[in-house]
Amino acid sequence: MRNNRPTGAGNTNTVTTPTAHPQNLAATLRRLLYFALAAVALVAVFASCDTPLTTFEPRSDATQRVHTIYIFVIVAASIVGFLVLAAMAYILWKYRERPGHTAQQTHGNTTLEITWTVIPILILVAIAIPTIVWIAGTTAEPDEDALHIEAVGHQWWFEFRYSGLGPDGEDLVTANELRVPVGRQVAITLEAKDVIHSFWVPQLVGKTDMVPGRTNILEKFTPTEIGTFYGQCAEFCGSAHALMRFRVHVDSHADFDRWVENMNADPVPPEAGSVEARGATVFTNFCARCHTIYGVSTEEIGPNLTLFGDRATLGAGILDSTDENLKAWVSNIRDIKPVLDTTNAMPTFYVGDPLVDQLTEAQVDQVVAYLKSLKLR
Repeated sequence: MRNNRPTGAGNTNTVTTPTAHPQNLAATLRRLLYFALAAVALVAVFASCDTPLTTFEPRSDATQRVHTIYIFVIVAASIVGFLVLAAMAYILWKYRERPGHTAQQTHGNTTLEITWTVIPILILVAIAIPTIVWIAGTTAEPDEDALHIEAVGHQWWFEFRYSGLGPDGEDLVTANELRVPVGRQVAITLEAKDVIHSFWVPQLVGKTDMVPGRTNILEKFTPTEIGTFYGQCAEFCGSAHALMRFRVHVDSHADFDRWVENMNADPVPPEAGSVEARGATVFTNFCARCHTIYGVSTEEIGPNLTLFGDRATLGAGILDSTDENLKAWVSNIRDIKPVLDTTNAMPTFYVGDPLVDQLTEAQVDQVVAYLKSLKLR
């Protein structure tokens, strides 16, 4: 800076040029290092968090293949990012302007240009090969013993139809909770009755759209672990899109066969005069006009309710299947989930208003008891 203060006769004004201080540069680098370490720690914390819809815990051969590509890409990108940043830091440090050294501009370096052209090409080829192999594998024909299922999207619930496993060799139909055996390939076709939906079970299989008037084929997958896995409609389909969920129960072969057998068997009639028996009568008079229970009713307007008592959820996976939740659902679905105002919409059965109620509170309790009694033998 310019110093205008006189210092004595004969002295003239001088100009002093500031110079970089190594101490300040070192402090800046330390702060950057601390910031980078904090960012890495934060990423590690978030990476350790768990969620039912995680894609980083594969439980089938299909998601394991995707997970392998995930990890490969993440590792490759991390290595490339580290090398680029390390090279940049080295260059900034070594060739910085400082006392006794003036920064220089270099124009053109054939070796460097070839290097940073060839290396990205090799990385992209390395990523492309397993990706193309995986995509080609998704179009393979299903195994001879594959379990064939048709999944149908409705606003806002899922219908599942097992080809040839139902009564008299027809389709076995259920809703919102899919059951499959561990270690057996599952081949699912996808359809939609109204608008576009999307079928997604992150731990078992990737997402594929369900389109009205079109049959899409989901990637075949073989579950590798017994358990319950969460699914979700992944395409905005209306006001209750976020409430359109389902679960996939992966059972042992014996438990799956037992479930199929019980689905085909007529339910055991409730004891005469019991709450469940009165609930069966109410169900026949009101609910059987829309819902199927094998051996009791055959209408398929709404979800199939056979063995409903063994389901863990209701309302397309949004509520635990407790007596309290089921009573609220049967009484007035509109308090819980938006419904379409069409002739097929589930009516309001009980809100405590005689001008609106179709059932009494006691009758709702009876229906709840009856539905909860529909269990595996």
